[in-house]
Amino acid sequence: MKRNLFYGAAVIAFVLVLMALTAPAHAAADPAAVKAAKQALQAAVDAGSADGMLAARGQFDALSTNDPSNAVLHYWVAACDWRVAPFLMGEENKAKGKRWVDEGIARATKAYELDPKFGEALALRCGLMGMAIQLDSSQMMKLGMQMGGDMDHAQDLAPKNPRVALLDGINTLYKPAFVGGGAGPARTKLDKAATLFAAEKVTDPAAPDWGKDDVWTWAGRAAMKAGDSKAAVEAYKKALAANPNNGWVKRSLLPEAEKKVAAR
Repeated sequence: MKRNLFYGAAVIAFVLVLMALTAPAHAAADPAAVKAAKQALQAAVDAGSADGMLAARGQFDALSTNDPSNAVLHYWVAACDWRVAPFLMGEENKAKGKRWVDEGIARATKAYELDPKFGEALALRCGLMGMAIQLDSSQMMKLGMQMGGDMDHAQDLAPKNPRVALLDGINTLYKPAFVGGGAGPARTKLDKAATLFAAEKVTDPAAPDWGKDDVWTWAGRAAMKAGDSKAAVEAYKKALAANPNNGWVKRSLLPEAEKKVAAR
């Protein structure tokens, strides 16, 4: 009897260990809290509020502190950094911008280390590295080569992930032409990302699900850079169809593109 109890306890212990080892590193411990922080971040992005983005970051950071082995929470902190950094990249805020870029790279790295199959975290790190280059062009050679390899690996890990394709398209827009960058290649990649977004279905309320309007926002910016203001207007209207609260598109990008079209 004792022998059977011993083996039974051993089997239960083994199963518990196996469940811990195989549980997704990005499974959210408190989906409701993550969802609330996601909503706060999106509202701040729509309003163009850096303070609001940092407040949402604080929410994710607190969740991450309570659950440090949760990859998705580190990812969301990095996503906040990716969102807020462009608002702090002028000369007067350069030090602040660098801080959030550096911290975002560190948190995206942590997310990827916790879950080596989390290709989206790797792609997000590439997006932040692209910002690091914008802040300090001397890092182009060092980070550029790493970004190329990392983005390729992210796409291997998550070939159908639309945010991976979106981040690749944004980085391509800013890359020099001699390494395959520019508006033309970026538009091709952003078109691919838009197709992936149309097919995506996210059921986990804590999982990354942003970008449905971003892809059209950046498609519009790429079209403008290519001198195609008519296509930019169409893209911006699609961005607003996906998210009518996108303040950047509504108040700035779309009116600018429409003026360009009217002036032709």
